[in-house]
Amino acid sequence: MLPKVDGIYDVKTIRQLLELGVRRFSFDMRPQSLNFVQHYRVLDIVSEIGLGSDKVFCFHFGNEFPMLLEKFITDLNERVSATSEDWQQGKLQLEFSGREDFEQMDQFHCSYRWHFYKGANWNKAAKAKYLSGLILPFYYLEDSLEEGTLHSLCMNLHTTFSTCSFHLSHDWGSNVFPTLTELFDFDDVALPIDPNVEVCFRNVDQTKLTLGLRPFLNSL
Repeated sequence: MLPKVDGIYDVKTIRQLLELGVRRFSFDMRPQSLNFVQHYRVLDIVSEIGLGSDKVFCFHFGNEFPMLLEKFITDLNERVSATSEDWQQGKLQLEFSGREDFEQMDQFHCSYRWHFYKGANWNKAAKAKYLSGLILPFYYLEDSLEEGTLHSLCMNLHTTFSTCSFHLSHDWGSNVFPTLTELFDFDDVALPIDPNVEVCFRNVDQTKLTLGLRPFLNSL
C-alpha cells in the first residue's frame, strides 16, 4: 500500500515527504477540523510544489456550500494551470466525508473519494457518477473481523463498487492484520497529521513522522 498523508498544513512537511518518497497528500478544507487550511494557503502550497505525474493532491471537504467548492476548483485550475486531464488522471481529487448527497457531490464533474462509514446507504453511493474511490476506516474493518463478517463485507463491497478503488484510513501505531491486505487491494493508506507526529499544535515533528511512515515506505 502506498502511503498518503492527510491533514497537511505546510509546504515544509510536503518537502520532507517527497524526500522520503511519499507522493500522495491531502489537505483538510473543513473549517471545523484542527488541520483546516484556508483555500489561499492550499493554492500557494500546490503551486509551489507543482503538479506531476507521480503526485496526487486530495482536497477534503464536508458539507461546505457548493459555490465555495466551485470557486476553489476554478481558482486551483487557474493557479496551477490544471486541466481536465489532471482531474481525470487522478492527480487532483476531491474528498468528501459526513454526507450522502451524491447528486451534489457529482455536480462538480470531478472524480472524488468518499469516506465510507457504518450505516451508509450503499445503493445511493453505487449510483454516484463521479465517485472513484472508497475510503474505508480501519476500525470498521477491524470490528468486522472480530464479528466474523469481514469476508462477506469484502465481497459485497467489491460487487457493489466494482469500478471504485479502495483506500484505507489508518491510525499511527495500529497494526494492519494480514487478512486485510489479502482481501483488499488498497490503492493507498491514509495516515493523519495529528499529535502522534507533532511537537506541538500544528508543528510537525520530522523524526516522529519519518518513524511512523517507516513501515509503509517499503511499498514505494
